[in-house]
Amino acid sequence: MSAPATHATNASVPASPAVRSGSQRAATGKELLIELWVSLISAAVAVVSIAVSSLNAARTVRLQHGLETQRYEKDREDSAEEIVSRYREPLLRSAFELQSRLYNIVALDFFDRHHQSDDLTEWQYARDSTLFRLGQYFGWAEILRQGIQYIDLGSTERTRELTARLDTVSHVFANTDWHPRTSILRLFRDEQRAIGECLVERGIEDPRGQRCLGYVQFMERLENDPSFGRWFARLSQEIDSLQGSAPQRLGRLIGIQHELIAVIEFLDPDSTRFPAAHRGRIPPQAAPFQ
Repeated sequence: MSAPATHATNASVPASPAVRSGSQRAATGKELLIELWVSLISAAVAVVSIAVSSLNAARTVRLQHGLETQRYEKDREDSAEEIVSRYREPLLRSAFELQSRLYNIVALDFFDRHHQSDDLTEWQYARDSTLFRLGQYFGWAEILRQGIQYIDLGSTERTRELTARLDTVSHVFANTDWHPRTSILRLFRDEQRAIGECLVERGIEDPRGQRCLGYVQFMERLENDPSFGRWFARLSQEIDSLQGSAPQRLGRLIGIQHELIAVIEFLDPDSTRFPAAHRGRIPPQAAPFQ
């Protein structure tokens, strides 16, 4: 009797619970590892993005600051140049008229000639118009000084140079080392400013602007306003005493005239307003320094 046949089967044998648990843990571990890497990469990308954004923001801030600085510098230069341009013409003319009078006094005996006139009003005009030309120059110089005193002139080269030239004129007026105290037209800096302030008034057409008194207004105030006239009293007496004066009393005038010519050359370098032939400097020997 033969043994019963054994029937083969292809059915899978179910995995044991222990095997299934290990496989699940392995899969879970891989998923966690992937998630960890994804998180790390995301964090790195975020850090890089923040860094790039910060760099861009800093670059933008620097760029904006640079542009604002450039605008400030340009506005400052434009403001200084606008002020100088507005007053260049009257300052130039007042400097020319004053130097011309000084030239006539020293080199052409202006006061002596008018002193010899039989017409008293001629001498009075010679004296009073000289006082006016002094005041007019100081007035326009004061207007310019007030206009640019709040502007930093560090990078506005032309404005700074003009200020230096005007300062040199002021120094010659005030200096007592180069010229004896007996020389006429010695005016200390505050006196120069005071005379300038006396002649400055607000513009009628443009309240923001300023201008100097005209000759008629100057004479009215000189004759009728003691507080105005006091600033010109000593100068008037000095002019009255000039006839036949010793040459050394005129020494200061030569220095002033030379420095005024330097201002004119700076403001009108091409001789557009005033020909070079009318800008002669007084020869030093005309009134030797002593």
